[in-house]
Amino acid sequence: MEQDNKKRLDALKALKIGENTPADGKKLRLSEGGNSPEKKTSTGSVAPVCKLSHRERGYFNALVEFLDSRGLLETVDTLLLTMLAKNVSIWREIAERITGVDDLVQTFENGTSNVSGLQTAKDKSEGAILRLSAKLGLSPLDRAKLFGAASSTELSKTKSNDGDDLDKFLN
Repeated sequence: MEQDNKKRLDALKALKIGENTPADGKKLRLSEGGNSPEKKTSTGSVAPVCKLSHRERGYFNALVEFLDSRGLLETVDTLLLTMLAKNVSIWREIAERITGVDDLVQTFENGTSNVSGLQTAKDKSEGAILRLSAKLGLSPLDRAKLFGAASSTELSKTKSNDGDDLDKFLN
């Protein structure tokens, strides 16, 4: 059993699963990665709700700066931002491992086939990314909806219904 565990550990090391390896290929020390201080914003300090790798923290910080510069960031967004950074990291790791059709389809001994676990995990992380991104207004359409709703709310504060066509019809 100990030999099986060693083989599994060696296989995970070979795939570099769970390593905090930035784009430059240097291995991070454990003290790096998710232990950086809170990000100061116009709305206060924003920090992830759990430890993030160096790459995840970079994405988290980019999201914070993007949303803060547009006046869309609130402290309560930290959970969504953390989940989005984690899901983008998972998606990227899986996407880099998918190199061809053999990685997308698994064939069983009896000849049947199915979508591979890699593709299923990639699909689930993509779905989570799209849902979280929409909630944070990270696509042009989502931002238009957010800004449109905000401007409509502001306009409605100054409008009056008294004396409009509907009032004339009802009276």
